[in-house]
Amino acid sequence: STQSTGINKKNKAGATFTDDGFSMGVAYILKLLDQYSAFDSLHWFQSVNHKFGREEQAVQESKSSRRGEVDVKLDQTNTLTMKRLDEYRQEFELLYYSLSSARIFFRTDLEDLPAAEAPSDPATAVSTD
Repeated sequence: STQSTGINKKNKAGATFTDDGFSMGVAYILKLLDQYSAFDSLHWFQSVNHKFGREEQAVQESKSSRRGEVDVKLDQTNTLTMKRLDEYRQEFELLYYSLSSARIFFRTDLEDLPAAEAPSDPATAVSTD
């Protein structure tokens, strides 16, 4: 997960750090139980992105269906909802990247890679010898 925090003494706006312990644990358990392919078959991250897309579309449709009506409270609610959805989407994107990176530590060969992730250029392939 990510947490907004003061990374240094200057407390830069938007600074975040990732605690990838959860991702490392999930990757370890998936490898230990040989469940990489079963986990990948769930298409969990794609489903989460699709859910957020549907929710954002619903908010956009709510805005467009009011044609000329001004409802300040509804506009505030829609703005907050879009902000929340954006934050959640970013959080899940970071989780995806963190889990993908953590899985690399527990791979023993390139056969574990899904076809879409396998290196296409033999020069970039990692030797397992």
